[in-house]
Amino acid sequence: MSVSNSSAALPHNALYKLAAAGALLLGVLLILGAYGHFVAVWSAITGEETGFLRRVLLMLPGAMLASTAALNILFTKPLWQARGYALTITLAGNLLTMLYLIYLMIQGVPDHPIGVFLALEMSQVILLVAIRAGLVWPAAADMPAATNTK
Repeated sequence: MSVSNSSAALPHNALYKLAAAGALLLGVLLILGAYGHFVAVWSAITGEETGFLRRVLLMLPGAMLASTAALNILFTKPLWQARGYALTITLAGNLLTMLYLIYLMIQGVPDHPIGVFLALEMSQVILLVAIRAGLVWPAAADMPAATNTK
């Protein structure tokens, strides 16, 4: 006769810790990318002949990278603690940035490392979607119930 323990703890999902570490690393790399973008377009942004709309459009890629970086860094600790709201917010922010980078790739911006940032964003989004879909790592193995031999 086997008695199952109904108070057994749910398996711990280490993917949240992987997502938190990835978010922190991605945040740092996105900050560097935003800095590089602002350095590259600063002379055009501050130029007298540049119109307001053109300035906004020149700042938009850097602003997207910087805001996603801040979001990822801000929610690193809650992701580490496996908070559902952190997963949802970081997924939404990274998905939005990924879609914007796909748009820029389709537009064909010359001499811009969009592909690198898109690959980084896609890997984080894939991980966050997998966690949201219920993927658990390490997978919980079904252990056979211990039998009492006495």
